[in-house]
Amino acid sequence: MPRKILSKEIIIKTSIMLIEDNKENNFAAIARKLGTQSQALYNYFPNQLALNYAIVAWAVNLLTDQLRQDLFGKAGLTAIIDFAMAFRERALNHFLLTQFVLKMPRTDNYPEVDMAFAELKTIFNQIIGTKFTDPQKQLLASRCIRDLAIGDIVNVGTGWFADKSLPADKSFRKLLKQSLSKIAE
Repeated sequence: MPRKILSKEIIIKTSIMLIEDNKENNFAAIARKLGTQSQALYNYFPNQLALNYAIVAWAVNLLTDQLRQDLFGKAGLTAIIDFAMAFRERALNHFLLTQFVLKMPRTDNYPEVDMAFAELKTIFNQIIGTKFTDPQKQLLASRCIRDLAIGDIVNVGTGWFADKSLPADKSFRKLLKQSLSKIAE
């Protein structure tokens, strides 16, 4: 039997594929999918928890890169709303992966995760700073956007927003615009 070539990237991508297929994401399942032994994965990750946080870092870095491209050159309220809408859309398009990321507790034990979130936060804060210059208003806007976005992602992703008379994306955009306009006053 030919030897399987493994890498952290291949293991992470396979794990994400399992998560998005709503299948078990553990060393045994990953090894089966890759056609290798689970012991081989320990050469790349000391345990499942380390792999899970590597998945979080990978997902956040990918999201950050996509948002950076989508928002290049934009500023002001339009950029903030575009950021939130793009964030929401990508999270809903990969809802099982989003759930996986959201359920992982924040910790300082994985520097790659801290760096990934710091980069996303930097872009987010730069965009907010194009509309809000007062630090208190920036913080309020940041919390408002995060609360609305995460709440909407969870509600839409789990099917709680079933009333089609007002599409969820339109209500999200309207609530966001109203809230940010109120903060800007």
